[in-house]
Amino acid sequence: MVCMSMDGQIKWKTGRSPLFDKGGSILADGLLLSTDGSSKLYLIEPDPSAFRLIASAELLKEGGTGSSNDSVALQVGGATQNWAALALADGKLLIRDQGRLMCVKVAR
Repeated sequence: MVCMSMDGQIKWKTGRSPLFDKGGSILADGLLLSTDGSSKLYLIEPDPSAFRLIASAELLKEGGTGSSNDSVALQVGGATQNWAALALADGKLLIRDQGRLMCVKVAR
């Protein structure tokens, strides 16, 4: 994850800790909900001065779905890949990996 000014100057970046390489993000009530594309969901306060992590939760566990598609999913990043877009309504977040769709309450 990278924060840049409008003229392209990098203010900060997370690099590999945490690594946001394929996950989705959604802005809600002035906060970012972001996934790492693997197993974690992060709640982040957008701030140009620094990366401000408020909370994180490991929602998706490695282990596969028990389907014949597991071998393909594991070959290209693991059974917990959650590259799909996030959806949020009435304080409920929809997050999907290769075999499950989860509804998580995220309301304050």
